[in-house]
Amino acid sequence: MYMRRNIRLKHVVVESWGLLLLVLAWSFAVVFMHEISGFHWLVVPVLPVTLVGIAVSLYVGFKSVSAYNRWWEARQAVGTIVVRSREWLIHVRSFIDIDVVSAADDVARELLHRHLAWVFAVAHMLRRTSRLKTSGGSRIFTRRRADHTVAMMHQDPKSYGRFLDPEEYSVAQTYRNPATFLLCRQADSLRALMQSGRLNGPREAMMTGMLGRLAESHGTCERIKNTPFPRQIACFATMFTWLFVFLLPLAFLDVFETAAAREQLSVSLTDEFVFTLAPLAAVISWVFLMMEKVSDSSEDPFEGGVHDVPLSALCRIVEIEFKQAMGEKDIPPPLEPVDDVLY
Repeated sequence: MYMRRNIRLKHVVVESWGLLLLVLAWSFAVVFMHEISGFHWLVVPVLPVTLVGIAVSLYVGFKSVSAYNRWWEARQAVGTIVVRSREWLIHVRSFIDIDVVSAADDVARELLHRHLAWVFAVAHMLRRTSRLKTSGGSRIFTRRRADHTVAMMHQDPKSYGRFLDPEEYSVAQTYRNPATFLLCRQADSLRALMQSGRLNGPREAMMTGMLGRLAESHGTCERIKNTPFPRQIACFATMFTWLFVFLLPLAFLDVFETAAAREQLSVSLTDEFVFTLAPLAAVISWVFLMMEKVSDSSEDPFEGGVHDVPLSALCRIVEIEFKQAMGEKDIPPPLEPVDDVLY
């Protein structure tokens, strides 16, 4: 998630200079063919292109809103995991009744460590694959950083395995969904505590219900991760945007020729005046292309990109709070933004 209030100019330039040069080249080519080569048939009436531009702006706007809603739902789901993790911490510390204090600490520690493993297993499953290309530098679209540590990006199962004993970690790796396995293990531990009299029935039912709600939040994240943004919306938005970019200089020929005729400009002045359409068309095209890129960057919020949900930072918050509650010494610091981005 980009944390700086304003995106740095260098990021915008890096992401858009290629598009801007391409559009400029096409605009100048259109003007050259029309004014120098005499291809006057290139002129397209401005009204149809205006209608196309209106349709494209509405379509891209719809795509942007849909992509943002998808991103916001993902952020809510991860935020719910953080909140319910705190509830789990309170339940574990308050509900389990054991006479021997050291035994109570051991039981609580096992349940809390396994929950931390579950949180990081969810993050691992959401980020172990990515459609984004890797880049060594900072990019704001279609790229993710290639030089982050494994623990931050959760691409290695050790990110959650460090909270488990070796035997349980080995078993978890054999499951297609390690997070579900860990929730089942939590339920087994609660049932064993109830059968031994260390946890009464109502409290066991409440904590088991909490496991179900955690599984629900995980399911929401999985649904967003595994269900692609509707490709018919995404692909046609890109196609329509590029169609508008292609037609815009051709329509501007009509506008500029009409203006030159109205002002009764000489032939040389008309040629110079028409050539000014190239930078103007390039700027307008750049705006539409960047709008499409912004919506595209919000489609998949768990890819490890710049505009994704800050999954790693939220997992680190849970880890810090749990370890502080358990009185452990190896408490990691909160994650800080890297090149203005919190991952």
